[in-house]
Amino acid sequence: MSSSAEQQDFPSGCRVVGTGALVADNAADAGGASGALARGTAASAGGMWMGTSVLPAGRRGGLHHHDGQTTIVCIVSGSMRFLVEGPAGREDFVAGPGEIAVIPGGLVHLEENPGGEDCVCVVVRNSEAPTVVNV
Repeated sequence: MSSSAEQQDFPSGCRVVGTGALVADNAADAGGASGALARGTAASAGGMWMGTSVLPAGRRGGLHHHDGQTTIVCIVSGSMRFLVEGPAGREDFVAGPGEIAVIPGGLVHLEENPGGEDCVCVVVRNSEAPTVVNV
């Protein structure tokens, strides 16, 4: 979990993770960075991981994949362009605030911020230990 996160744990196993978890600090438990894209862990449990990512305005991450882990990205602010190497060739799409992008596991891709403001997003993966493989 990001080093600045505060957490309340309850006997039932429930927990509340504080706003300090919403820091993309590239902690090792978030899988590290991909170029300009920073990541941070908010929580992991039940076979899932949730974190935050920040991609500065006008910047681009590096090509990478997440092994077999599917990635779900909810854009909070700004916009993110995805360039994905799909089985039928390159796919190019943009997601904006309130939109959700799903990237199946194993697909090589990169993210780019075409806008004038930082892109902030919440990311979920189907593993408690996210994998980032830069290519």
